[in-house]
Amino acid sequence: MDVQRYISSGIIESFVAGLATDQEVRELQAAMAQYPEVKAAADAVQLDMERYVTMQSIAPPPAVRDRIFQLINNEGVETAVPVSAYAAEEQSLYAADEPKEVKLVSPVWRYVAAAAILGLLASVWMNVQYSNSSNDWKGKYEALLTEKDKMIADNSAMQTRMQTSEQMLQSLRGMKMVPMYTVTPTRPGLLATVYWNPKSEEVMLTVTNLPAPAADQQYQLWGIVNGKPVDAGVFEMDAAVKGFAKMKSMVPGAQMFAITLEKKGGSPTPTLTAMYVAGKVQG
Repeated sequence: MDVQRYISSGIIESFVAGLATDQEVRELQAAMAQYPEVKAAADAVQLDMERYVTMQSIAPPPAVRDRIFQLINNEGVETAVPVSAYAAEEQSLYAADEPKEVKLVSPVWRYVAAAAILGLLASVWMNVQYSNSSNDWKGKYEALLTEKDKMIADNSAMQTRMQTSEQMLQSLRGMKMVPMYTVTPTRPGLLATVYWNPKSEEVMLTVTNLPAPAADQQYQLWGIVNGKPVDAGVFEMDAAVKGFAKMKSMVPGAQMFAITLEKKGGSPTPTLTAMYVAGKVQG
């Protein structure tokens, strides 16, 4: 027997993988008993197979691993399947005439199958974990985009307010500030301020403390020019309290400003008994 040729024929690999026929199994077992080289080669192939299985295996979660090995250990347990009496009798009549084929499966093949199943389950588990992680990062990314849009909107609003403030400061440059105080002891602590540019005749008004008017009434600003009242317009309290209310232009020569409470829409002449604050123009 050419031992080396027999070893390289592939029969050992077929045996270790569980694919050898009965005749090949008997021949190999006889060769292993007679030739130590054949036995050593078979042991080496089986060891290589076991190492390959170990290297390719991926550790799944403990619960999945325990379940797989439980199924492998219970593989020899058969489940009874009921058959009819006629089928059982027919099977017994022909059972003796049918040749029986016995295949020996190496234990290594079970581990190969187990490793494949474990690898598949581990892959599924890893895909699920990746999907969950991907969804989590997607939610965080969308939250960042929302926050970015909000910051852009806030920044735009802030720039608008800054531009408005800058325009207001530009308007206030060169203006005279005229504080107007309460004119009657029955209404103490009232205060409003006029900003007037005699050159451009522009007038701005801000209110620090004035009582809210009735629904059918409105405050009206007056400029006193050469002793005569000149209408500077009515104003809304919200605009004057929160910032500046732009009033009607006032010609140069005004010596004082005053605010009266009139009917809604204003009056052609001031109601002197309803004057709340007044102030002189300085220099």
